[in-house]
Amino acid sequence: MTAPSEPGIPPGPAGGPVVGASAFAAAAPAGPAVLGQTRLPRQQAPMSDEAQAERDIRRDATSVADLLGLTVGAEDRRGAFVAAPHLLNSRGTLWGGCGLAAAIAFTQARGARECVWAQAQFVGPVLAGATVRLCADADGGLTQGAVRATVDGRTVFRAGGTFGRATGSVTRFAPSGSWAPDPLDCPPREYPDWLTFPRDGVLSLVEQRWARPPRTVLDGTPGTGRSALWLRLVPPLPLTGAALALLADFTPVGLIEAIGDMSMGTSLDNQLRVLAVPAGEWILLDVRVEAIVRNVAQLRARMYDASGALVATAGQAALVHRVRPPGGGAPGMR
Repeated sequence: MTAPSEPGIPPGPAGGPVVGASAFAAAAPAGPAVLGQTRLPRQQAPMSDEAQAERDIRRDATSVADLLGLTVGAEDRRGAFVAAPHLLNSRGTLWGGCGLAAAIAFTQARGARECVWAQAQFVGPVLAGATVRLCADADGGLTQGAVRATVDGRTVFRAGGTFGRATGSVTRFAPSGSWAPDPLDCPPREYPDWLTFPRDGVLSLVEQRWARPPRTVLDGTPGTGRSALWLRLVPPLPLTGAALALLADFTPVGLIEAIGDMSMGTSLDNQLRVLAVPAGEWILLDVRVEAIVRNVAQLRARMYDASGALVATAGQAALVHRVRPPGGGAPGMR
């Protein structure tokens, strides 16, 4: 579920460009409910501008709901968050993964259990500073949730999910992620010098390291369609379903290797299925680009924790954008 996240590309239907990620963001106060073992916000009075200014949310947040600034009114089935600067993409629109994360956290704050499955479909962009209002479309109790998100009465995305009890019994049939080098032994992800964009948005919240060496020559020659990236939230928040939804929105990173160009993806829809609570702080995102049909990429990814255990799977459709350096030269990549 993404809205774009990288520079140089006009916003698409979900909000703007993304370099292996997407763009939807949020910020505003919080209150209680349980997300794994993390307290979620409920009916907390908004902070004053002065209090917000004194607080470094990137340092002080203790949950994704806190990072989003999500406020929830349990009685009226409504919530809200703001597209704050630290959760914007490079085009100044909301990071898509934060939209799905907010829907998950909102549903859990209203009493639902652990996220088992969730999806979102984006129908409009969210600009910087906009207040996103969430409404529970239906009360599915503790197992089902449906959420509609609006800005000034305009629907920007719809989300839904299934919630259940956490279980320690997981039978995995997919291969493990033990093949990947330790994240600290992998090179950091860097961006070409010519690709200029603000670095204080969502990308400032996530440390990225290549588990598979990236292509160094981007000449338009198609690749294998497979990429792998280690991701870690900064600060290292609990890796709940909402956190995994935010990180899963880096899946469009696979477009670069697949297409052989510096490429971005504007998410049209996002999907997440959660198997287990991850161990450690790092998540390995193992991405496969299945196909590109009429400039829409079909993407899927496996998400592993630091022990190599599969903890979630993700999928999305993304509108593909190719980005060229000024002057139209070949877009080399570091």
